[in-house]
Amino acid sequence: MNGLTILRYAHASGSAGGIEQYLFNLNRALGERNQFATLQMEISHEREQLTETTGNQGGCRLTKIPLFVEPGSWAESVSGKQAAVWGKLKSWLVGRVLCEPPVYEIFTRHYLRRRQVPRQPGEPQDAGLKARELLKRFRVDLIVLHSSGGADTSEIIAEAERAGVPVALVHHFANDRLAGLSLRQQTSRVAGVAGVYGGDVPPCLRSRFCNVSDGVDTEFFQAERATPLPQNHSAPILLLPARITPAKGQADLLKVASLLKKRGIHTTVAFAGRVDSPAFESSLRQMAERAGLAGQVEFVGQLDAQRLRDWYAAASVLVFPTYHPEGLPRILMECQSMGLPPVVYDVGGTSEGLLDRQTGFLIPPGNVRRMADAVETLLQNDSLRAAMSQAGRRFVEENFSLRALAERHENFCLKVLSARRHDTAEN
Repeated sequence: MNGLTILRYAHASGSAGGIEQYLFNLNRALGERNQFATLQMEISHEREQLTETTGNQGGCRLTKIPLFVEPGSWAESVSGKQAAVWGKLKSWLVGRVLCEPPVYEIFTRHYLRRRQVPRQPGEPQDAGLKARELLKRFRVDLIVLHSSGGADTSEIIAEAERAGVPVALVHHFANDRLAGLSLRQQTSRVAGVAGVYGGDVPPCLRSRFCNVSDGVDTEFFQAERATPLPQNHSAPILLLPARITPAKGQADLLKVASLLKKRGIHTTVAFAGRVDSPAFESSLRQMAERAGLAGQVEFVGQLDAQRLRDWYAAASVLVFPTYHPEGLPRILMECQSMGLPPVVYDVGGTSEGLLDRQTGFLIPPGNVRRMADAVETLLQNDSLRAAMSQAGRRFVEENFSLRALAERHENFCLKVLSARRHDTAEN
């Protein structure tokens, strides 16, 4: 990848979110192995912070180009469980109908090519125009989309087609979403499609799909490097580091804590993450009050990497009852790198982020009682928790290093560029 210029686009905003951290790790890991340039289009909610900035991450010269998006909240109005069930049903119907020949060919040739992708909340209005400007200013070799399914992404693909620049799409959510109409339309127009785990890929994409997975800094996420929390906790900590929004499952964790309390097991529940829905946060506090857990629940806010590491080290179990269409949640790899066993719902790619009953527990979505049983098992069995802690650390070191992440992305990008050159030569 030496000498290449890559244009990336993501709904990233500079805060410590999932895709933001993914891109930080990716640029850093690639920069340690290659001399290249990255132009990163991202979003900003501040009009005063729309200035381009350039810096270096190893051999990666990184220029960030912010695009303005009106601030606002569009948190889920239904429960996380309802949203998950409806999303799964839509994906199943679309995948079964539209991803099977001959319907696939009919839609690809006719309807999907003419369909206009609807604009969604949170999209910048000028993504296509900015991409056109950057393609004129720089000799871009490849565009990599880390956001997809929106009108902004379609605009960028259209500009790339006019400029003759190949486009690759990296999907960071559940792969069954790739069967949706907008993503079907966009994947049919790009030169390469990848995701962060390997399962649930629609049949029409399996021959083109590449699993680039994820990676974490295992040198940073070591229990020995953590600092003890300033406050003392007499009860074991159940940690959930995720956005405060219904789909992430905070309500189910409170139900788990309530069940454990009835069994005589007192815990501290720690919610770490930005508040996407103040109304939902308020409902969680009321729920904790009704369950007699008010003094056992802490909202610790959005944590930087060092403070998150400290909470991983202090916690006894990571509990992640998510209903969100997860790709491969990084918190699963971070916590296991720290020796913290996870208990998680089997959603999206979570099953690829741990070894069930070896490094953590995988629970059917919505089965709060089985989740409580798994947490109780870990809290009551120190030797099992220690064995899972060691196995989890080894599992992450062997499969999710930053070096492995960089190698997977290098292979994917070079494959896309090679295929593009081959197609150009033939034409």
